[in-house]
Amino acid sequence: MTLEDNKAIVRKWINAWVTNDIAVLDMLFARDYTVNGTLVGIEGVKQAVQFLHAALSDISAESNELVAEDDKIVLRWTVRGKHTGDFMGLAATSKLVELQGINIYRVSDGKISANHEQTNVLEVIQRLKSDK
Repeated sequence: MTLEDNKAIVRKWINAWVTNDIAVLDMLFARDYTVNGTLVGIEGVKQAVQFLHAALSDISAESNELVAEDDKIVLRWTVRGKHTGDFMGLAATSKLVELQGINIYRVSDGKISANHEQTNVLEVIQRLKSDK
């Protein structure tokens, strides 16, 4: 696979995440997919997508940077949405949420096999808890 092929796989994943397209995930992820070294598998990915859509509405995503080298794809992203459902134990606030992160994906045999990520979830929780 070329670097552009690997980038296309990650783009398809981000689109599936935002559009809640669970059906395509089996084609994009390896069965033994890991996040930060922990086995998550395809079912874990599906649960994460469902969690996002249960917690937020009007979801949009922006790929701020996408870089590929060898079997790795680095994505710096921003996801925005309205907090309309439970998020990490916090009831809906109707506040606008902005999640940001950097992911380093590994693509093997045409599927995403691993991900190391850093996100601003703690910052988002603190903002949702504040009165501002």
